[in-house]
Amino acid sequence: MQVCPSCGKEQKTHSNTCEYCGAVIPVGKQDPLVEPISPYDDLFSDDIIPDKPLNRPEIKGPVLPPDDEFFEPEPESKPNFSFPGHRELMFIGGIALAGIIIIMLLVFMPSPPPDSLTVGDEFNQTSVIENTSEVTEETTSVPTMESSSGYSFSDGFSNKESGWGEYTSDTFMRYYSQGEYHMIQKGEDMLDKVLLGEDAKNFEVEVKTRLDSGPMTGQYGIIFRFSDDDHYLFGINGRGWFTVTKHVDGKVYELIPLTETYILNKGYVTNKLGVKTEGNTMSLYINGKMVRAISDTSITHGDVGFFVARLSEKGYVKEQGVKVSFDDFSYKELTS
Repeated sequence: MQVCPSCGKEQKTHSNTCEYCGAVIPVGKQDPLVEPISPYDDLFSDDIIPDKPLNRPEIKGPVLPPDDEFFEPEPESKPNFSFPGHRELMFIGGIALAGIIIIMLLVFMPSPPPDSLTVGDEFNQTSVIENTSEVTEETTSVPTMESSSGYSFSDGFSNKESGWGEYTSDTFMRYYSQGEYHMIQKGEDMLDKVLLGEDAKNFEVEVKTRLDSGPMTGQYGIIFRFSDDDHYLFGINGRGWFTVTKHVDGKVYELIPLTETYILNKGYVTNKLGVKTEGNTMSLYINGKMVRAISDTSITHGDVGFFVARLSEKGYVKEQGVKVSFDDFSYKELTS
């Protein structure tokens, strides 16, 4: 039987060319392309398959190194589950007997009388008493610190006799009412003031103030270092602007021109103003925050108080004044 080496099909006739693909078939004995099927691979063979393949090599797994190369536990680390021998039992029994004897001695031994103390107890009690006495003496011997501040004064304006006084004229009024101190300035381009009556170089002063009615351009605030008509003014207005001016020998100098700040509450609302003087330095506060610190040597000391000023502005009649309220005034002199 001939098989085409090209397509692998059997030839019905003996010829030098393939009947199917036309390839040349060499003359001579040909080796079959398909290996003969062994009786072990033929599932439908009638031959009896032996229990064990005869000529197949034995399949061996990987050869592992001996256990000694991986881990060799020490004899001490192996758990011992054997029961104790004769010596161990005798040792344990001896310990138990000694414990029973000690317990019996503690239980049945007569206790010492309550008044008797050992030397160690007497020493400990004496030490505790001495230490307690020393701590008490140190606590009571601490000296009391004296206050370093000078004169201080505060006023909530609930008492009409607190010293600010009341006054009424055609252009200006000041009076107590409902726990506040009120000032009204009607005169156009005019300023009026009220003073505490103190004279100091270094001090802190604070006051709450509110614009109640009148033009927004009206200024009000703190007057300080007032001496022989020379003074400083720290003023604000309803538009949210603040300024600092110096008045010396009848002349006015702008140390800080009108400046707008978001810290000020605009309109007819309350703001808190503060001034702190230390030598030539004057620190200005609005609602608890320092907005500016300036230095000036013109006026070194003087009195403190409040002021109200009405500036001319179109749209308002002359009779309409600037009304301002003051509350929670506090003043404290600082020692140099």
